[in-house]
Amino acid sequence: MRTMTEEAAREDLPDSDLVVRLLEEQAPHLAGRAVTPSTASGSSNWVFRLGDAQAVRLPRTEGYAEDLLKEVRWLPRLGPALPVPVPRVDFAGAASEIFPRPWTVVSWLPGELPTDLDSAQQAELATTLGHFLRSLHDVDAVGVPHGADHWGYRAGEPVTDTIDEWADHAATRLADIFDPEAVRRAWRLLRDVPPVTSSPCWIHTDLSAENMLVRADGGLAGVLDWGGLGVGDRSVDLLYAWSMFDAPARDLLRVAAAADDATWARARAWAFVGPGLLTIEDYRRTMPGRTARLIAMVTAIAAEVGVRLR
Repeated sequence: MRTMTEEAAREDLPDSDLVVRLLEEQAPHLAGRAVTPSTASGSSNWVFRLGDAQAVRLPRTEGYAEDLLKEVRWLPRLGPALPVPVPRVDFAGAASEIFPRPWTVVSWLPGELPTDLDSAQQAELATTLGHFLRSLHDVDAVGVPHGADHWGYRAGEPVTDTIDEWADHAATRLADIFDPEAVRRAWRLLRDVPPVTSSPCWIHTDLSAENMLVRADGGLAGVLDWGGLGVGDRSVDLLYAWSMFDAPARDLLRVAAAADDATWARARAWAFVGPGLLTIEDYRRTMPGRTARLIAMVTAIAAEVGVRLR
């Protein structure tokens, strides 16, 4: 029998036959359905379609396995409180000789990724996303441990020397894309943000275009990939506003999400450094489509404080 050791997991992609064996071993009530690789696979999980209504998710590393277990624990609590669908966990598989990490079977959500939206579609997505965020942030988080292992959770803290060093490092490494001194000047104008005064709330932490599904009119149809779920500053869930929306749609999102000036300022500053400069450096050679969107995002944020980066 073929096994997936840690070394093999790094070198080989799991295939449909492996998923079939996992189902036969641990979830025979789901076996016998068609298993096909999905283009929805991302940097965290390999994804396979299971029939028409489900998906199998296999974490790529031990760290992502922890994220998967977080979804298993919390999505059943959060899902019923949200205005749009999130994946329903139908089965939680265990590590075995076939695959060395936990895995899940979840519901498959219909919809399309929000790419190339016109102004009307952007407006609809911004409004429905804002309403979704208000619902998520209002779910009771009392007694839930605050996250501390994801940079996004710290978006409400004062900017430190370490964060300044991140920005300076990225400015140097991205000198072929942006003027380094312009990047540093923009960061100086963005970095001093108001502190968080509201209570910590549930946050998704990774609301990029890759993790949303939309209807034909642009309205939000589903939210995926909850592995970064935590409790912290609501500004974290607004970071991608500058990569997904033009200025009018961003204004609609801000109103629908009830984001005050301080929350918006924190989101903008962290978007510039976190999913902006640092992520461009990490993915520029492996994910050109995402990199192009993030370059446009960083450029738009800098323009809001009067700095041209190129």
